[in-house]
Amino acid sequence: MVEPFMARLNRFARRAWPIPAIVDPTATGAVRRHLAAPPGRPTRRFCIQPLKLDRIGKAFRSFADLWSRCREGNQFGTDMGERAGMAFLRGWVGKDFTSSIMRCRSVTTEQRLLVRTDQVEAINRLRPVAILAHLLGALIVLDALARSDDAAIVPAWFGVMLAAIIFDILSGPPLAGQRPARDEVAAQYWRNIVICFLFGAVWGSLPLIFYAGADEGVRHILTVLITAYLASSAFILAALPLAVFAFSVPIAIMMVVTFVQAGVVGHTFELQLIGVYALAFPIALRQHASAFAERVIAMAQVREQTQLISLLLHDFEANSNDWHWQCDSRLNLVRASDSFAKQSGLSAGRLSRLRLDRVLTMCASPRERAGDRREEVLLHLLRGEAFRDCAVLLVIDGHERWWSITGTPTYDRDGVFAGFRGIGRDIGAQKIKEEELEYLAHHDSLTGVGNRARFNRELVRARGLAEAASRRFALVLFDLDDFKAINDTAGHSVGDTVLQTTTRRIAGFLPRDSFLARIGGDEFAAIIEIKENMDAARLREIVEKVVHEVARPVESSDGTFKVGVSAGIAVMPDDGRDPEQLMQLADIALYDAKSRGKEQVRLASNEAGAAFARRKQLELDLWKAISRGEIFVEFQPVVSARTGRPILFEALARWRHPDFGLVEPGDFVALAEQTGSIGEIGAWVLAEACGRAAMWPQAVRVAVNISPRQLEYGDLPDLVRAVLETTGLVPNRLEIEVTESAYRGGVGLVASVVAQLHELGVTVAMDDFGTGYSSLSSLREVPFDKIKIDQSLVGQGAADKRTVSVLRSIVTIGRTLGMQVTAEGVETPEQEAFLRGIGVDSLQGFYFGRPMPGDAVADLLTADTQSKNVPGSSRNSAA
Repeated sequence: MVEPFMARLNRFARRAWPIPAIVDPTATGAVRRHLAAPPGRPTRRFCIQPLKLDRIGKAFRSFADLWSRCREGNQFGTDMGERAGMAFLRGWVGKDFTSSIMRCRSVTTEQRLLVRTDQVEAINRLRPVAILAHLLGALIVLDALARSDDAAIVPAWFGVMLAAIIFDILSGPPLAGQRPARDEVAAQYWRNIVICFLFGAVWGSLPLIFYAGADEGVRHILTVLITAYLASSAFILAALPLAVFAFSVPIAIMMVVTFVQAGVVGHTFELQLIGVYALAFPIALRQHASAFAERVIAMAQVREQTQLISLLLHDFEANSNDWHWQCDSRLNLVRASDSFAKQSGLSAGRLSRLRLDRVLTMCASPRERAGDRREEVLLHLLRGEAFRDCAVLLVIDGHERWWSITGTPTYDRDGVFAGFRGIGRDIGAQKIKEEELEYLAHHDSLTGVGNRARFNRELVRARGLAEAASRRFALVLFDLDDFKAINDTAGHSVGDTVLQTTTRRIAGFLPRDSFLARIGGDEFAAIIEIKENMDAARLREIVEKVVHEVARPVESSDGTFKVGVSAGIAVMPDDGRDPEQLMQLADIALYDAKSRGKEQVRLASNEAGAAFARRKQLELDLWKAISRGEIFVEFQPVVSARTGRPILFEALARWRHPDFGLVEPGDFVALAEQTGSIGEIGAWVLAEACGRAAMWPQAVRVAVNISPRQLEYGDLPDLVRAVLETTGLVPNRLEIEVTESAYRGGVGLVASVVAQLHELGVTVAMDDFGTGYSSLSSLREVPFDKIKIDQSLVGQGAADKRTVSVLRSIVTIGRTLGMQVTAEGVETPEQEAFLRGIGVDSLQGFYFGRPMPGDAVADLLTADTQSKNVPGSSRNSAA
């Protein structure tokens, strides 16, 4: 006997909803007996409560109202219809995401209608495929569930699906996938969304009804089938994002409910897949929808632009100054507009009897000009190749004219070359502007001579001539003396006048074929070709005349001004062929001239070249000096002014080059800062000095100079900490010396580094005090532990009263600020006695000892300990 439908529904509900419910008192006794719980299990009862019935009724009334609006056709395209449809779907897909899909970019109402029309058309084309897929899927379900416990309900579900399919066929447009009419777009748009929601609800109910009572095989079939429909909807319905949501959201929700009721633990993988799908497919769908809308709008804009271009071309021929031209396969002009005839100075009748290449040849300019591409145009015409915006220089009615010609080859239906069609225009005004820009790009706007870019190009050209034709050139660098003072006192307008006058004087005394350029604010460069009868003396004489001429006072309405000029000369190829090297040699000669006084002329000499080569070699070798063992450290003693015994040794880096011998510290330290190797050298010197000092008596400390560049690196405190840990030197036995030049990175940087060094327990000294311009301010802003008076002050000693006052003031300042004071450069006993007398704490100089190797320091300290009973040498004890 077939069980009543209500009994089967309640049996399903017992499996699906494990929550207690109030039994409807109107239920029959058979139903009550059917709902009785098995022994040992809690009672689970099923009932549709009145409140839920009311909600379901409201939902279906909303659905019916939406459907009735869909059938209204054009009226549904109003704002009311759209709000109704959106309100129904937002409950499923979310307000924000739906709005963002519908309002992609800022488009007009017409463009939005066009996008929706294409969306509907795309869905309509796939309707037969979708209907067939629904039917086949329903048949698969009918077969798969025929032997399940709920087989009696399967025909009912199949009937609902079949009814939905028939409803879709009868209510929709023809299955041929025609493009909807303008007044049908809104109705079909929302009809498709509602139909998709209907199919989604039917498919989503499948696992909700049958999954719980099915065996493992049927469950797999249901899971795969529903997952396939869920995933394929994103492809079939991709043109209409809301349709995808309307179809997939009910399925996804009901599948989640099904898996949760069946047990989360056993369906973790399925739930994770649904979660991934829910996260990934809205993003991909939105991208696809945006791309679809942009493509539709772009195609519409292309169509509009095509129509506009066609209209403009017609207007172009009637009103533009440009002209069309057309020639046949033999290049005979078959179409020449009136504008073409006017520009060429020939009648239209005569032009029609000429070949285009003949016109270009007949009107060709007799002189060559940069940018004239006439020969290129003729070659393209003969080869039948397209060309574009080719500038040609012609002479028409005795005047030069610049034309720009564009041509495209044409072919007949058989692909045979049929001639050319193109456009021409007069670009004379454009060429004038281009020549002006070209002039400004290669000339100095103030003086009218070449600029640095033009100079570099001319210098490269001179090198080419020197190599190819064995010609010689002189590179002369001029630098004005005292020009800055004129700018500062009289103003820049007067300075500009002086510069212009000076430029004319320099150019007036150079040979005619020379090239002059302004390469800086008050710097000029000249390239002079050295003729056969011009020797070094004659070249020097020419440049000296320029120097003497420039030295004459400049008269202006603002007064009389005088500037001088110094010059450095290098000869190509005598001094080298490389432009950069030649510039450096000339620059060396220039500064040699300036160092000898104003208004001097110097030629690059072998000595200058050798010095340059030596410097370059030192730059290259400095990087390998440490690994080769060429860098070493010497130590100069600093003695107590009270006892005369050594209390500290200053570490001094030295470089013994294998070719050049001992390199002056001032030379290689400057090179190290310029090349960036100062960091590696400084770290090595610090480690070597601390390692040596760790083996000295505890009362003797070590001082290490730090360059400004090392401070700028920012890692000095970390480096000091690492070296102290490695060598075992007690921090208060290390003194870091910093010069005032370190302030170029800012006072804040120096103060920060000094504070970090103090935290480590390291002493910091201001070296060469008295030579900088901000000594007092530096003492105020940075808490140094010691100041070292520069030897330039100490050398004058007590012989100068002003110096005595300065030295006494420095000592007083040091005592007031709680700083030790050391005097450098002490070389005589008189200086020693004087400095002790004014209260200096410690002394350093050749009088007490020259820099010595580390082994000599150990011997000296050993002897001093034996003779004066210095305490022991436990290196880890505090001083």
